[in-house]
Amino acid sequence: MAKKSNICASIEGKRISFNTRQFYQYTPYVHEHLGVKVFPFKLGINGYAEIESSLEDLSKVVFETSMLEVGDSIQGGSVEGWATKAIGKTEVINRTATHKAEAGNLRGHAYAHVQSPHRDHLQSEDIMARHPELPQVLNPIYKTEPGD
Repeated sequence: MAKKSNICASIEGKRISFNTRQFYQYTPYVHEHLGVKVFPFKLGINGYAEIESSLEDLSKVVFETSMLEVGDSIQGGSVEGWATKAIGKTEVINRTATHKAEAGNLRGHAYAHVQSPHRDHLQSEDIMARHPELPQVLNPIYKTEPGD
């Protein structure tokens, strides 16, 4: 069953599709664990990535905590990762009624993780219960008494 995560999660697959409002590619480098050249990227402003094809050799998974099944996805304020094959051209698509997005695919052994989750997820009851040290900021218009 496909899983979706918005907080502190990663995915690894043979083919990963993505869409985002801002897409950045960085200079390739040799990955310290794989020993091959990887092509790093960043998805900014509501990045979304989903596994379309899973890895054939699961012994090559870099992070044991990564989600690996077809359909598993992550979404966050910013998503970072890399692919072992060069990242092709992206295309601009209509994502919502008011915003367009850049969409593309990562090929080879590809990895993506949520670098910074959305604020509403950070302040959700579930996360606040597990991590109570996170500050919960109340909008001043909702304060009932001075000093709340």
